[in-house]
Amino acid sequence: MCVLCAQMVNEIHWSERQLNPEWITRGAGETARRRSRRARIRLCSVVLGHYGLEVVDDWSATNYLLGDRKGNQRVLTSLAELWPAASRMAGATLDPLDDRLLDRLLETAGK
Repeated sequence: MCVLCAQMVNEIHWSERQLNPEWITRGAGETARRRSRRARIRLCSVVLGHYGLEVVDDWSATNYLLGDRKGNQRVLTSLAELWPAASRMAGATLDPLDDRLLDRLLETAGK
């Protein structure tokens, strides 16, 4: 358990794990994990922004904070929890093949 936030510290989710789980939690491995996590959050933010949602990292880079424009927030431990929670918060199924979303992604990639 984390003494600062009183959360149970579980194993790192597979989407954030590299080949050696022990290496990733120390030194340069932790830096690489956080860098790739920030890249995933940036991409998720573009997709979720289309639905009026945003995702940010918590201070320890172990949880995701999902929020909407009304001030609602959810704390999530992995990307596996992010998408179902985002669908519930948006009140609709998030469609990765939505034409407007794809146009937005192309627009963002062109900048």
